[in-house]
Amino acid sequence: MSDEPDELAALRDEFPGYRFKRAQVRGAACYVAEGRADANVPRAAARSPAILAAMLAAAAGRPLRLRPQAVATAYRDQLMTVRQCAEMFGVSRTTIVKFLVDQGIALRRPGDGVDADAVVTAYRDRGLSLQECAAQFGISPRRVTTLLGQHGVPRRPAGRPVRRPGDRRSPHPV
Repeated sequence: MSDEPDELAALRDEFPGYRFKRAQVRGAACYVAEGRADANVPRAAARSPAILAAMLAAAAGRPLRLRPQAVATAYRDQLMTVRQCAEMFGVSRTTIVKFLVDQGIALRRPGDGVDADAVVTAYRDRGLSLQECAAQFGISPRRVTTLLGQHGVPRRPAGRPVRRPGDRRSPHPV
């Protein structure tokens, strides 16, 4: 990168409370911003100086110019949610979704990649409730219900909890 020193110089000028360098972060070449010892600022890393500048500006409360590449990078590479991107860039979630769709990025849904068989096993065989399954797998109770329906697992009736193997609770309260 022949223009790396100029990019770093521009970052140093714009954000004097930071030191900037090029480093490997989780196996990827990135630009890293570290706060100086006397500055109370967060550490940040991004694959491009423009994205790093946008992240630092957001952290400092400065207004950000909304660029499709910045939105895509925040969502795809930083694994931010649509809501987090909207808050960072100061726009609505609808605007963020439009930018992502225009960039050809598939939107993630909560629970994408969840092991459906494990959810079914936890509910059916281990006797976990919908809420317990949802909490364990990081999905909503509604998503658990959908997965159970897709696998033909009948729901248990609401009310009294199912007795789990090894549960020695008395059938009558004392």
